[in-house]
Amino acid sequence: MATQPHCDLRDDPFLSAALAYWERKCGSRPVPTRRDIDATEIAPSLLPFLQLTERNAATGRIRYRLIGTGIVEAYGADLTGKYMDEIYSGERMRYVEANYRTVCESRRPVLVVNRYHSSRPVSLVCHRLLMPLSDDGVAIRQFLTAMRFDFPGDAIEWRGAWFGNSGNFDYAHSFSGVIERQRSLVTSDGGLD
Repeated sequence: MATQPHCDLRDDPFLSAALAYWERKCGSRPVPTRRDIDATEIAPSLLPFLQLTERNAATGRIRYRLIGTGIVEAYGADLTGKYMDEIYSGERMRYVEANYRTVCESRRPVLVVNRYHSSRPVSLVCHRLLMPLSDDGVAIRQFLTAMRFDFPGDAIEWRGAWFGNSGNFDYAHSFSGVIERQRSLVTSDGGLD
């Protein structure tokens, strides 16, 4: 997994709003609980691009619990209730597991940028912010994820040079990195809009 020492989301208003909300919900704790996440407090423009996933403590399998309509549209199907290993396999699944493991070990959000694996015949790049949730303050079992999609069109850096020619996903040229606290992202009223 490629990493950078510091990721700054200040130039990404969409993901920085999601991070600000997560950080506000942390309060004095390192990680918020699932109960802290309240859809009525989240900007309507962000809700369609959020998803909740959970990790089974015994098996390590990750299941989609809730997927926003914008993500469903980008993927081309609603995966709610399915396990990721029912969708992905091989290198792709190992890459997904590595990113979730990094979130669990660091107890920090992780930014992942890669070509989006989709059932649709369109090239998308996904900027995914995985944010940990813990109900007991210790174990990370659930994740709030915000996604932003770019349509790169025929730009050469997306068509071949950046991702190579490996189809819809090239884990070797993806980016992932732990996000450090960026409290300055929270708006004066604590909101997301």
